[in-house]
Amino acid sequence: MDEINWNDLANKASSQTEKDLQKDFESLTKLNIKDIDALLKQSAISKQNAALVLEEIKDATISNNEKVKTISKINNGVNFLVSLVGKLTNR
Repeated sequence: MDEINWNDLANKASSQTEKDLQKDFESLTKLNIKDIDALLKQSAISKQNAALVLEEIKDATISNNEKVKTISKINNGVNFLVSLVGKLTNR
């Protein structure tokens, strides 16, 4: 299994604009910007880390177990994921 290049992931996340992040959220969740801002605040995650979590969710080449392991290593990634799932299941 290839090791994750954390520097590369961090650089990719840093280079994403807020508009790109919003677009990813909306395409994956159909949440509006108000909902997105509330999720970020509730889970205490940075926009860059939220982008990393979304990239993991979208990656169809890895298993769910691998996604969970990677997301658990992202600062507040699990909090964000739990908040996101909670929001989606209450829609």
